[in-house]
Amino acid sequence: MAASIVVVQERMDPIASSATIPPPMSQTSPESKACRPGFGAYFFQLVLGALCYLFFVVPYVRRIRGLGRITREHRLYVSNHVSLLDTIAIGGLFWSRARLPILVLGDREVWHKTPVHRFLSAYVGYLIDRGKTARGLIEGLRSYGQSHAGFNLFVFPEGTRGDGATVGPCQPGVQTVAQAADIPIVPLFIAHMQDVSSKHTRFRPLAGLRRVELIFGDEIAPERYRGLDREAFGQLIQSEIQALAPSS
Repeated sequence: MAASIVVVQERMDPIASSATIPPPMSQTSPESKACRPGFGAYFFQLVLGALCYLFFVVPYVRRIRGLGRITREHRLYVSNHVSLLDTIAIGGLFWSRARLPILVLGDREVWHKTPVHRFLSAYVGYLIDRGKTARGLIEGLRSYGQSHAGFNLFVFPEGTRGDGATVGPCQPGVQTVAQAADIPIVPLFIAHMQDVSSKHTRFRPLAGLRRVELIFGDEIAPERYRGLDREAFGQLIQSEIQALAPSS
């Protein structure tokens, strides 16, 4: 077996001895109401999460900092975005912590490019059509935020894949999600994923071994962001994620 992953943390939340299967989920449209987890989606995430952990987290993730920030209570996680493999790493890690299911906000156009993408997104993704009217888009984002009752929520605020070093501006829709959820936000920086895969490079199975780091920051309480305007909120999220980037 590959070398063990180095976990650096201040306080570790004990791993649950058993996971509770959430109630059934009806696949509702984003415009109607929040998603609810069901047995089919939960079972799929259990199987996929185990595979992600064994075949990606173990061989490619070198270190995890702040693992205790993955709590029993559901949170809104915001992270920089480097590769489509980011979701694979997150899914595997949350499987190992018995913190499934997760719901990842994504772009329908990106996640419907291939049958494989469509299949995966059906069970882990909440897809937004950017071509919708402003009203329809806002309603979809609000519904996603309200889905925190059944899921840990994951958002990539930049709205596109970056270079793995600098965090880009936060898209305005993230504030809509946060306001609808009204729960603590946990920043996450995914480091060195570009050594494995990126927007402009293919998957490097050997060069990327034991390179990735996952760094969780302190929670941002709702009281810190409720009264912020859109620009100030975006700057807060961007700076909190960027502050977690390793120096090298």
